[in-house]
Amino acid sequence: MSKMPRNARIRAKSRVFTLVIGCLSPLLLIAAMADDPTGPTGPTNPPAPTDPPAVPAPAPSSPPAKIDPTKPLPFEILRKSPKGLLVIPLQVQGQRFEVEVAADDTSRRRGLGGRTRFLPGTGMLFVHTDDAIRGYWMYDCLIDIDVAFLDKEGRIVAMHRMKREAPRRSAEYQDMYQRRLKRYTSLRPARYALEVPPGDLTRLKLEIGQTIQLPKSDLDKIAS
Repeated sequence: MSKMPRNARIRAKSRVFTLVIGCLSPLLLIAAMADDPTGPTGPTNPPAPTDPPAVPAPAPSSPPAKIDPTKPLPFEILRKSPKGLLVIPLQVQGQRFEVEVAADDTSRRRGLGGRTRFLPGTGMLFVHTDDAIRGYWMYDCLIDIDVAFLDKEGRIVAMHRMKREAPRRSAEYQDMYQRRLKRYTSLRPARYALEVPPGDLTRLKLEIGQTIQLPKSDLDKIAS
């Protein structure tokens, strides 16, 4: 085998070295771009997404307090009605009512006269200063009313479904109007009378002899 001249061997080695460098340069450039987070494609390994902050579960709400039908609700003045009467809570057959208290002669005579509606869950409680046979009528009443008369212990002694009367006519004298109004009596001595929306006596399944729990001592203090 003939030997290459020395100069030719040097030129051949130079070409090989140049070829190797030429092959490595693109690889080095690619590696540099991959390590540079500011390159055109950003980081090659983006940070893993973080979980959203945990939201605490809402605390369970407390169940509504049960009404004990054997005990009266505490005497509490909720507000005054548009007629200026005290409004207190009262339970009837385990159901809560908000009732106006008619505890003086003026409010007892007026009662629900002139009212054009009777909202569910409301009522009027008449409080007298003594025990007597009571007689109620539908004077100037524009709506039907259910009434239960109660003795001093809150026991029902009589109940009536009172129907609205025809309004007083323009040519009708006052005494004529009053004479034609039906009277609803307690039959036995009563100290209280509870008026509720029409139909509630039936809906609540009230009966003679049942007791409606009243804050009696507090009511008797405000009666006049």
